[in-house]
Formats: sequence, C-alpha cells, structure tokens
Amino acid sequence: MGDLIGCPTVSSVLRRSNAGVTLPLIIDLGATGKRLTHTMQAESLRVLCRGIFEAAGAPKDIASAVAESLVMTNLFGHDSHGVLRVKQYVSMIKDGMIKPRARPRVKRRFGATAMATGGYGFGQIGARFTAELAIELARQHGISAVSLGQSTHIGRLGEYTGMIAAEGLIGICFTSGTMFRGWVTPYGGRERVFGTNPMSFAVPCEDSGTLLLDFATAGVAHGKIVLARAKGAPVPTGMMLDRRGRPTTDASILDDGAVLLPMGAHKGSGLAMMMEIIPTLLAGHRPITSAEFHFGNPTLMMALEPRAFDEGSDFRRQVGALTRRVKATAPAEGFDEVLLPGEPEARSYRDRAKNGIPLPDAVWEDLRGMAQDLGLGFGGEN
Repeated sequence: MGDLIGCPTVSSVLRRSNAGVTLPLIIDLGATGKRLTHTMQAESLRVLCRGIFEAAGAPKDIASAVAESLVMTNLFGHDSHGVLRVKQYVSMIKDGMIKPRARPRVKRRFGATAMATGGYGFGQIGARFTAELAIELARQHGISAVSLGQSTHIGRLGEYTGMIAAEGLIGICFTSGTMFRGWVTPYGGRERVFGTNPMSFAVPCEDSGTLLLDFATAGVAHGKIVLARAKGAPVPTGMMLDRRGRPTTDASILDDGAVLLPMGAHKGSGLAMMMEIIPTLLAGHRPITSAEFHFGNPTLMMALEPRAFDEGSDFRRQVGALTRRVKATAPAEGFDEVLLPGEPEARSYRDRAKNGIPLPDAVWEDLRGMAQDLGLGFGGEN
C-alpha cells in the first residue's frame, strides 16, 4: 500500500489463504516480562479466522472472504471492526442470528436502482455483493443506488466505497441499525435512540489512487468502546455519558446504561437521524425506536460515473491537485502535518503488513479459545 499523487491507495483485492499454513505467534514483552500484546502476521491471522468460520458452518469461500475483510480492517488500523468481531460472529451463528451459508440475492430492480437482501448471512458478503451491483448499474446508467436488507454487521464501510472507487467511480455508502437496541443519544438527551450510523465516501484519484472518508455519526464507534474495554483503557473525553447523563471515560460501564454522544453536537445528531431514516427505510427495515425494529445493518450504496456528467472530465487530476494543495497547507501549532482522509489508514497498512497486527490479550485469548473449542490447531508461542 502506498500514497499515489497524494491519494492513499485502498486495495479491494481479495487474497485467498491456503489451508495447512502454520500460525506463528510473536509475543511482545513489557519491561516486567509480562505478556502484553500478541502480534500476528496477517496471513496467519487470516488462516486462523477462516478456520474458525469454516468450523462454525461457513462454506470455504464465505469463510475466506469474511476473514479477509476482518484482517484487512485490522491492517488499516481499525481494530474495532477487525478480528475483535470473530467471537461476536460465532456467537451470533450459534444463536441463529447469522446464517453462515446464506448468500445475497437481488430482491428488486428498477432502472438504476435495486434492492438486495443478505438473507441474514455474513454482512460482509452482502455488502460486497451490493457494491458490485452498484458498480454494474452505474456502468449502465451513470448513477446507481442499491439498498441491502436482512444484513448482519457489514464491518468497515470504506471497504465497499473503496471497491467502487477502484473501478473509477464515486462511491457513497450509508448504513444504520445495530445488533442491539441502539447506543447513541440525540444532542441534549441521555437515552439510546440511534445506532452509530456511519457513512463513507470514496473518489478515484490520479494513477489509480483513492481518496476515502469513513466515519461514524457518533463521536466514537461502538466497536472502539468495546476495544477500549478489552484493553482496559479509558474512552476519550466528550464521547460518552453514564446512565445518569453525566460525562464519563469509563469503557467498562458500556453495558450499564451508558450512552454514546453524536459527533459535532447538533450537526452529528442531525446526520445520525438522517442515517436512521434513509438507508433503513429504503432497505425495508424500521428505525431502532420502532416496535417493528429487527437487528441488522440496513445499507444504501451509491455509485456515480464522473464521465456521465462530463465526458471530458479531468476528475481524477482535479482530485489529485486538491489533495496536493491540502497536504501543502502549513500545519497549525501542535501539528506536524496536515493529513488527508485515509492517510493514517494507509500508513497503518504499510506498518502492519510488514510488522504484524497487534492484538490485545483479551482478543487473542478469545481467538485461541474458539480455535480450541472448534478443534483447530495453532502455532506455538515464542
């Protein structure tokens, strides 16, 4: 992974792992010699996760694709949506919430639009199907909008907008919902009303680069609170309220009535509300507050072909020129440089692809325990 003409490159290539690969484990030790962090190479982690999903009932191609998606997310530095989720997914399979063999299908087509259904299979499989369909329709019509219903957790939205942008199109993705009953309170409130309701935008840049933005409308994603709890770390100030509506940084009280705050005060609250409406209803779901709410990640993906609006468009070149101008901005006091959307992720990818993916003790123990429970082997510790 590398920056091309100022644009962080996003890969949508799916690599397949080979069965039978050993799983080397590298242990980082603190000054006291206490085991602090487990670092695994990406390929070993893919093989481990794929094996867990196969043992839990997923076909090999589905297990491989979901494992690839989660590990890729860790490589990009978004650990809250990476292999931390394996335990959750396996539990959902056991509870009948994820149907591991289900495959998405088109429910309805109308011109440049379509509705897809994931059949409550793995969300990543449904989301990739939806992105591919959005690309196909945009090629035909210049623009497309495809909703995805009956979807479980789809993971990192940037994976799918990145797929669209890699085809030279503009990618937009909105999603909502939750596996639970919401985490985010409206601005000025202290009750759970919204999901974290993220959105993502990706545009093609010069020389096959991609400029990508991906963020939750909550101040912090729910998964990042879960990750902080796993690490025993505090939540940043201004992101959470306790059950009485008082500010807190204690991640351990997440399941004790705590609520997440919207990003940007009233502006983020308004965005969260629109995300609760648009992808939710167009995918055939109902908002979290509805008596008809059903868990899932209803999603809307859109793709736009720049050439459909102007055949002589120099879209990619203009994006490249803008990113170079942004990078050339003099940094303010306390900053070393101005970063582009997606640039921290591209740097994380380069580092972790070379040096391995760090896992908190709690996440590693979950993975190892599941592997043992499912009768899978794993490499020895060093």
